[in-house]
Amino acid sequence: MSLSAAERQELAKQLRERAVALRKEMESKLDEATDEARDAGARGDSGDRSFAAAESEVDAGEAQRDQSELGAIERTLARIEEGSYGVCIECGADIPIERLRAQPLASRCTKCQSDREAREARLR
Repeated sequence: MSLSAAERQELAKQLRERAVALRKEMESKLDEATDEARDAGARGDSGDRSFAAAESEVDAGEAQRDQSELGAIERTLARIEEGSYGVCIECGADIPIERLRAQPLASRCTKCQSDREAREARLR
């Protein structure tokens, strides 16, 4: 059973709200990192500079993770627009609405996702 228009709209709304939250988080992290770098430079203490550098790396890592999620959201919204959302990219089966509500970025059905994770685990 494919998704209804109301279900697609519900999930698209959830994704757009998450995208707004991510953009705000990223902006906040960038502002915070800039302020920390400026403050550490003003203090001049090597310990403070080291701490600020480490904290800045964490902020950069978090921003990169957020950017990656934002990209996945944008790709998912594009799939909703083109009508391919809710269909497994591997086997073509419908992805249950329950799975999409829990994981709106899901592009595979549970079986295909489990198979993929098992293959990846064997490669490690």
